[in-house]
Amino acid sequence: MTNIIVNNAMLLVIAAVAASMMMLPTAEAALYTVGDDMGWTIPPGGAATYAAWAAKHSFVVKDILVFNFSAGEDDLAVVTKEDFDTCNTTDPLYDFEEPATLQFLASDTFYFTSSLAGHCSKGQKLAIYFAPSSTDSPSPSPTSSFPLKFVSQKIMQGTRT
Repeated sequence: MTNIIVNNAMLLVIAAVAASMMMLPTAEAALYTVGDDMGWTIPPGGAATYAAWAAKHSFVVKDILVFNFSAGEDDLAVVTKEDFDTCNTTDPLYDFEEPATLQFLASDTFYFTSSLAGHCSKGQKLAIYFAPSSTDSPSPSPTSSFPLKFVSQKIMQGTRT
């Protein structure tokens, strides 16, 4: 009888541990479409439009951004802060001529704009800070991994300049 009570107690402990493990937060990435229905374009309200869009969200490492635009009519450039501030798109870190889906693997601020003439100065620019997630392991050294990941196969066409 004692063995049955001990076995039942052990099963109860195992079930409780399993149930609590299922309640732990997961490291699931959130997916955001930049500009929502407007997409990635010259915004009607200037740069404040994208700043307001970003302010509505709390981005963390491993989140994914989708930049929707018509290939041939727009593009996406990942730039430095200095180039973002001055709308200099002559030497972007990455340039995408087709819609892009990007996942962010490090906590940092990333800067985006269009390299087409006049688009940045008309407000097609976005700065986003990705905070560390609560489930992140220690960050890898900067030389071991680039801080963003090209999620879809189409993105592999992006060129690093």
